[in-house]
Amino acid sequence: MQSCISPRRSSVPHSPRPEVRGVCHVVFRIRRGLPWLRTPRTWRVLERAFRRGKEKPGFRLVQFSVQGDHLHLLVEAESKPELARGLQGLAIRIAKNLNRFWRRRAGSVFAERYFSRAVKTAKEIKRALAYVVNNARKHRVWSSPTQPDPFSSGRWYSGLYGSADICRPLRAPPVVDARDMYLSMPCFRDLSVSFTPGQSAWGGEIFEA
Repeated sequence: MQSCISPRRSSVPHSPRPEVRGVCHVVFRIRRGLPWLRTPRTWRVLERAFRRGKEKPGFRLVQFSVQGDHLHLLVEAESKPELARGLQGLAIRIAKNLNRFWRRRAGSVFAERYFSRAVKTAKEIKRALAYVVNNARKHRVWSSPTQPDPFSSGRWYSGLYGSADICRPLRAPPVVDARDMYLSMPCFRDLSVSFTPGQSAWGGEIFEA
């Protein structure tokens, strides 16, 4: 069986993986030349993969957004090995589903390595949450002032505010409820549906993608 990970060199530096016990921001990039991810039919393929791979022992997918050539994930993991296993399983599931949808007999989908960064403080977690859920605004591919990006988990996120008419899907969410103290605090998680992420928001560093 061919791996879903490409042997080509990734633009992500080969730095040591962070120790993880809690919230982590993850970015998966697809190989150059593959189709655009932000289409309605591709979204349905990805949503099914997220729904089936959103939780494993010690691993939980709590938020995500789909961009043209990469995915942003906000996950919770109990350890570095459980993070690696959870992401590997999710990546394999996504790659198989996309290859089937694109009618590719086989072939790698993702770049060699994914980016991951542990986020620990309240400021870091809130910034990562806003960055992931509203990432499409940063890329200027979504601009509605009243509705969350339809290619993200924002429609299922009850912490978004800004419009009384946010369309909430009736189907079960493709993410799980967060266990982290900050992500689950109602007074902490309020996030404007129209917020545009930027390097200066709440200070600190974050992966710019």
